[in-house]
Amino acid sequence: MRTTLLCLLFLLTATARGKDDPVPGSTNVQLWTCNGGFRQQWKIVQKGPPNDHIQLKINGRVLDIANYRNDTGANVQVFGPSKTPWNEQFTYNTTSGEIVSLMNGKCVAAAPSTNFSGANVEMWPCSGSVEQSFVYNATDRTIRSKANDDLCLDAGDSVNCTIAPYNTYAYCNYTLDAETRAKDLVSRLKLIEKIQNMQNKNPGVPRLGVPQFKFAECLHGVRSRCGTAASGSTGCPTSFPHALGLAATFNHTLWSLAGETVSTEARALHNQGVTGIAFWAPDVNLFKDPRWGRGQEVPGEDPFLTAEYVAHYSTGLQSMNSGRYLKVVSACKHFSAYDLEHWNGTGRMDFNAIVSDQDLVEYYFVPFRSCVERAHVQGIMCSYNAVNGIPSCANSLYQNTIARGEWGFDGFIVSDCSAISVIQNRHHYTNNSNDTCKAGLLGGCDLNCGSFYNTYLLDAVNGGFVPQAAVDEALFRIYREFFRLGEMDPPEMVPYKSLGPESVDTPASRQLAYEAAQQMIVLLKNDDNLLPLDQRKIHTLAVIGPHANATQDLLSNYHGTNTLVDSHSPLQALTALLGAQRIKYAQGCNIDDNDTSLIDAAATAAASSDVAVVFVGLHQTQEREGLDRTTLDLPGAQTQLIQKVVATKKPTVVVLINGGPLAIEWVAKHVPAIVEAFYPGEMGGDAIADVLLGKVNPAGRLPYTIYPSDFVSKRSMFDMSLRDNGGITYRHYTGKPLWEFGFGLSYTTFNYTWDSSTRLYSTFTTEDALNVHDTPIQYTVTVRNTGSLAGSDAVLAFLTNDLTAHPDAPLKELYGFSRVFLQPGESTTVHLSVPPSVVSQVDKRGVEAILPGLYGVQIGGLRAQFELVGNKQVTFDMDGLKRSHS
Repeated sequence: MRTTLLCLLFLLTATARGKDDPVPGSTNVQLWTCNGGFRQQWKIVQKGPPNDHIQLKINGRVLDIANYRNDTGANVQVFGPSKTPWNEQFTYNTTSGEIVSLMNGKCVAAAPSTNFSGANVEMWPCSGSVEQSFVYNATDRTIRSKANDDLCLDAGDSVNCTIAPYNTYAYCNYTLDAETRAKDLVSRLKLIEKIQNMQNKNPGVPRLGVPQFKFAECLHGVRSRCGTAASGSTGCPTSFPHALGLAATFNHTLWSLAGETVSTEARALHNQGVTGIAFWAPDVNLFKDPRWGRGQEVPGEDPFLTAEYVAHYSTGLQSMNSGRYLKVVSACKHFSAYDLEHWNGTGRMDFNAIVSDQDLVEYYFVPFRSCVERAHVQGIMCSYNAVNGIPSCANSLYQNTIARGEWGFDGFIVSDCSAISVIQNRHHYTNNSNDTCKAGLLGGCDLNCGSFYNTYLLDAVNGGFVPQAAVDEALFRIYREFFRLGEMDPPEMVPYKSLGPESVDTPASRQLAYEAAQQMIVLLKNDDNLLPLDQRKIHTLAVIGPHANATQDLLSNYHGTNTLVDSHSPLQALTALLGAQRIKYAQGCNIDDNDTSLIDAAATAAASSDVAVVFVGLHQTQEREGLDRTTLDLPGAQTQLIQKVVATKKPTVVVLINGGPLAIEWVAKHVPAIVEAFYPGEMGGDAIADVLLGKVNPAGRLPYTIYPSDFVSKRSMFDMSLRDNGGITYRHYTGKPLWEFGFGLSYTTFNYTWDSSTRLYSTFTTEDALNVHDTPIQYTVTVRNTGSLAGSDAVLAFLTNDLTAHPDAPLKELYGFSRVFLQPGESTTVHLSVPPSVVSQVDKRGVEAILPGLYGVQIGGLRAQFELVGNKQVTFDMDGLKRSHS
């Protein structure tokens, strides 16, 4: 593509300001053609006269004024932050990928850019002499280029909405609702402009002053480079534990706070031009198969837990605290039945998942329904795989009928990147571009992450294969969210536009990341109370293993640039607490190879120490997007390393740092203490050290089942059924796991007793089950800390089913949980209600009904039962609304 980017770098001079003049720091400087066409904009910032400067919105680079006068006709020179002069015009060189000055041919920037006219481009200073000056006009407050008279610089509002004729257009009227403004904007666009803005790398609409709508990721922190550093911060986004770790906390409040913190940093970085404003997060697919390489991204294997997670995390992300504006857009991904990367010769883009309606409704759809009905997310991402022969991004039943029609979703649906092309080129569901565009757009996919729509949709519309009304509807959905974000509203109207560098990497965000890492750590085994380690008895601690000095590996995937973690490995944290003289460090082996040459040195370090802590696990060479595991065992020589350390007869602790579950059968039998730390985020090393040394009492619970190693030989990853071949997930697995879903020990003890008002056996009608808040299908337990240490406990409530009456029901299913913190001797009560969705079963048609039968309730070691009798039969459709009542 041949593209020329004409971007002028000007500077607005500081003039004597009256009360109606623009206020520095709250307005933008616009580059526009003198007849009104918008081209580019910068932000005015005031350091105090005479140091006003303009800051590039895209990357925070600063231009300064030097030796100017503010009278009409004065020359204004443009300089970079280091007082290096800047040149005037630049063009994009598609061959070299550089921005080159037209004035002298020197390279100004080598940065990724979207190469269409008027796009934002990252520009970096270039040495050279001043080659052009500009004339300031005090009457109309513009700076006009002497070399190119048709381009002007205007210090007005953030866009052209105060300039005729734009100030008469409804999309510029920020007093109107988002729907009205989106419809008006779409009505003013040319067809080519509409299609250009139906892709993630969209140009915006420069001629109408509409900036680019930018998208990004924030699964457990903003996935971006660092912004401007504020005092005491790095300017880098906070990296929380990955979703599995966050889920292991079973803490609703923590999820909400994490979402709010991530979106605050996202807005602050967006305001600096560092990242987008609509985020493809969270990933709410279910970790059904333990081999899945992206299992680290999701909250675990249970649909109820995942539904609760997204209800709080996404609500925290979008945070409509202002009552009008979204903080960011949260888009749940990947819809639906996606849990395979590449296995046995088939990749995710080719895989056709065969799933029963029953499994879809009661398992795979549950988190997405929560995304819509509870979190009210404004985005959904459709997945690469097909389901029952239909590519996900072309599945009108799922996207239009169910998500939009049944659940009430009113946001936009975006394809996973290149998933529109996959409809044709991998699934062969269509065989030409016209039909592919039709399948995707009419199937409900509005926004193409990729270029298929941009390349082929214009021809499909002009050829009559796709109605333009479908294009308009898709673009309306996209721009409705754009206006809900306040992107074209004055900064003083949108509270989030004031967030700056001081809101990124704050002491509070670091503390929250630390507390999250503390709360997610799961104590799997602790024979003879080896943990916590008694510092008074440890003269020397052997810190061993390929993850002992892990830094970036603590962050999992989809993380932003983070320099803080580089000084917070487990080894560094333990050294800070115990002192370097008490630590013996040995790597022992690598994560992923069979080199044993370093093991003897590690065993020697263990033999000469009081206690050995061995840090092993996985990293992104073993599990990641595009890569599934073929085994559940520790890779490489890690098991041999542990065996050699155990052979020294020194007390040994194994700490696992990983995403997917590890079948550590030998370790489970021979090592007295085992800690699961997942990928714990930027403060994970500190949290692990504090748990080992007893500063923190672990209280995480497993969000998945840890299977024995032979599980992989008994089940194909292509098998999407939950019940076949021995079953899968704790809900249907009939084998004996190494550790079950929800397992976790503590350094203290908790005692559960039924509240005196709880009926241990009750009978209710099916009608009663519809009104759980008005009937006693509620269980109340008293939890008491009976140990000597303060600690928190995750109180999990499960329902067990009468499989004789309902053979297809889960063996056990989570229906409620609550995290409590108790001092020694302290107690609290926890109320957990059974929702109707738990006592219903879905048939093969996808219809669910509340069924009579005997149900068990399990909370800790407590057991109760209730029976539903069917004097009233209540049937549900897939939307969960009462359809028939007899």
